Amino acid sequence: MTRRRLLGIGCTLVALALGLGPSAQAQLPRLLPLPVFNLPPVVNAGLDQVITLPSSANLTGVAIDDGQPNPPGVLTTTWSAVSGPGTVSFSNARALNSAATFSASGAYVLRLTVSDGALAVSDDVAVTVNPAPLVENKIDPALLALMAADPQRLLPVIVEMQQPLPPFLGAVNVDRALEALDLLRFNGVAVAPLSLIDSAAGFANAAGISALSLVPTVAFVHHDATVGPQPNDAPPVPPATPDQASGVYPQVVRANKVWAQGIAGGGVTVAILDSGVAADADLVQPDNRLLASVNFADQRLTSDPGGHGTHIAGIVAGNGTSSGGQFMGIAPQANVVDVRVLGNTGSGRLSSVIRGIEWVLANRTAYNIRVINLSFGAPANLPYRADPMSAAVEIAWRRGLVVVAASGNGGPQRDNLVTPGIDPYVITVGATDDRGTVGRGDDLFAWFSAWGSPDSNAKPDLVAPGRRIVSLRVPGSALDTLFPDRVVVAQNGATYFRLTGTSMATAVVSGAAALLLAGRPNLTPDQVKALLVGTTQRYGQDSGQVLPDPIADGSGLLNAYAATLAVPCETAPSPGPVGLLTGTLQQPTTVACANRGLRPADGFGRALYPVLFGSPLQWIDPLFGGIFWPPLTWDTLVWNSVAWDNFAWDSVAWDSVAWDSVAWDSVAWDSIAWDSVAWDSVAWDTFTLD
Repeated sequence: MTRRRLLGIGCTLVALALGLGPSAQAQLPRLLPLPVFNLPPVVNAGLDQVITLPSSANLTGVAIDDGQPNPPGVLTTTWSAVSGPGTVSFSNARALNSAATFSASGAYVLRLTVSDGALAVSDDVAVTVNPAPLVENKIDPALLALMAADPQRLLPVIVEMQQPLPPFLGAVNVDRALEALDLLRFNGVAVAPLSLIDSAAGFANAAGISALSLVPTVAFVHHDATVGPQPNDAPPVPPATPDQASGVYPQVVRANKVWAQGIAGGGVTVAILDSGVAADADLVQPDNRLLASVNFADQRLTSDPGGHGTHIAGIVAGNGTSSGGQFMGIAPQANVVDVRVLGNTGSGRLSSVIRGIEWVLANRTAYNIRVINLSFGAPANLPYRADPMSAAVEIAWRRGLVVVAASGNGGPQRDNLVTPGIDPYVITVGATDDRGTVGRGDDLFAWFSAWGSPDSNAKPDLVAPGRRIVSLRVPGSALDTLFPDRVVVAQNGATYFRLTGTSMATAVVSGAAALLLAGRPNLTPDQVKALLVGTTQRYGQDSGQVLPDPIADGSGLLNAYAATLAVPCETAPSPGPVGLLTGTLQQPTTVACANRGLRPADGFGRALYPVLFGSPLQWIDPLFGGIFWPPLTWDTLVWNSVAWDNFAWDSVAWDSVAWDSVAWDSVAWDSIAWDSVAWDSVAWDTFTLD
């Protein structure tokens, strides 16, 4: 029986009662109050929405009520977040019409709850939040500023192409690079293809760059930024004594304990991408361990005009021949290859470094190259996802090369890291001051060491000695001429050289990586990173120093010996106590995995599309972005930033993908276009760190 019929019957009974006399009325049974039925409110949270950060979602809810209970209740409304990857803020959570802002991209469910005081009803609305575009158009913001300042000036650029479309015939990455080179010939000056990232380097003015950005097959026009060792104008803290120098850094990081086990890096080759490497006795005697030298910078009349690269090579692999063993590197039996990417002025370009990485990839098997040392950087003006250097080092990493990069010398302020040290995959190294002593209690976090959290990735990963580090000298080089006070004389009269910077600390960690790989050649780059980062040691407990932030020194000070004893997370330790290198009985430590849950750079996603095509598709969120992902195939998938955000990169079996669909080092490097326009001067004399 409906409420309306009940009300009608009640009214009839009342009317009948009023028509009877008092005595008759008294004989009627007393009528009970009729029950009042409270219906729940009707609620609608609105239509599902798709927005792009930093936009807000405009919420327009609707609620209807019957006015019950009596006395009339007041409707209360509340917006809340049910699910989503980030936090949600509401402009007015208690109003039907509100605006929601989101801290992160992803799929959210918001709920509108309405109550009349007795009954509450809810309705949900889905909001898909796409990430903010890294760049508003296809031109690097740094280039846009230079274009506005001088529209006619030829500017150094890298033109990156969109990924090729199937079917993939031949070396499709080379084809894409040559297409980019042709576009540069038409719109500017072509220099060289960069097949590693489907790009080409060259020069163009404002009109040419604008024209390039309008080509549909062009993904992005990058500024081919200057790279080099990074200066720092901050005063040394604390000031050093005139004779302070560190030749004890192998003992500080306990590399000498690894040597005692018969492991000194033999058979492992480290690629030194730098200003060149001279054939110093500590590298070529009694056996020549300088296996190759190639040049991707300007013309060189000597092997290392700057002197920086040889110093780095000595920290990695110097064997102390000239000093009678007084000054040795971390892996004194490791091999090195000289990949010159910095010119006579102390600088290079992103493109020269990328070309150097290409060469390393093409020759890694011939020389057993396992580690790339990058003791330099360029200002990180873009997030790593839009950075071509990050894409290049990530490809090298996935091909089995451990990439060790400097955090930069931009401290003590936060977030002055350089690329490629901003990349989350590589091992990024900051610096300490070991005070020239073996003991670690007096060590300090170096004032110049860059740190921060670009793209929410805390960097550096760890620190190593980097102040007044003694290593190889190149007599007559730019640094040797500029800083004669930095010559260090060994006890037997041999001369070495001291330098300060995260460049030096980076080389220390590269040497430690070589030690690890010499003992366990089957380790992957992720495992090497996990072992080095997961086994660090304390330092500075007697110094009284307070770090500028807990993340400033990463996980702590490198401990090369502990890294050799630990077990990576993917490897189950053998039952019972073991001694991996020492022969002693001890239970190894299992370290946490490295590089899990990361999303690679856009250039990586584009360049490796032919490599990944046809491999199993696994997704993080089956409904990400309002798309139902499970039924998609490679033939129906749109391979773009939304797919890269949701693709389960950890699921890829990198050893089994189609690497033969790409080729590197198959195009001649045309050096004649690298004229004076190409090389900005870093000026070695700005390398003022003590």
